[in-house]
Amino acid sequence: MSNDLSGAADELARWAENLERKAQQYQDLQGRMAAVSVTDTSADKRVSVTVDANGVTTGIYLAPGSRGMDPAVLSTELMACTRRAQAKLRTQVTDLIHNAVGVDGAGQAIISQYAEKFPDTDPTDAPPSYTPPPVPPAPSLSFDAAPPSASVPGKPPAGTRKPNRDDIVVPDEPSEEDLYYQRKSWLE
Repeated sequence: MSNDLSGAADELARWAENLERKAQQYQDLQGRMAAVSVTDTSADKRVSVTVDANGVTTGIYLAPGSRGMDPAVLSTELMACTRRAQAKLRTQVTDLIHNAVGVDGAGQAIISQYAEKFPDTDPTDAPPSYTPPPVPPAPSLSFDAAPPSASVPGKPPAGTRKPNRDDIVVPDEPSEEDLYYQRKSWLE
């Protein structure tokens, strides 16, 4: 009976050691994965997208040559770069897991989550063609020749010009300075 107990205790100690080692491996894996980022650049080098370990876009670079690009083409290229970067991320994470913890149930679960979330991009797929939405017709504007006359007697109708707007106000008599400059040219 003591052999069975000591064997069970040894087995339990080995099992605890393995758990401790796996926990350390997964902690190291977590640190490595947190530092992972992947960048993908378009074939013409005008668009570049960086994603972090969660596949979230953390950086977008647009080369000066992207200025003036059709916005639909630019957004399509941004999305294509993002998908390619995420697919590369999945490959990097898979390699990291295989190197850090090997192939076990938890590692395989992480790999399958990444595979489901970030599938491979098919290089033969052309980006979807963009059809701009139809432009609605401009509203027709009409102006009445005369505004409605809902005015108060003695006041101009609402929305019209003030009656004395065209009046020019000048001083009654010119000053000495005005007389001086009227006799001389400013070119002299």
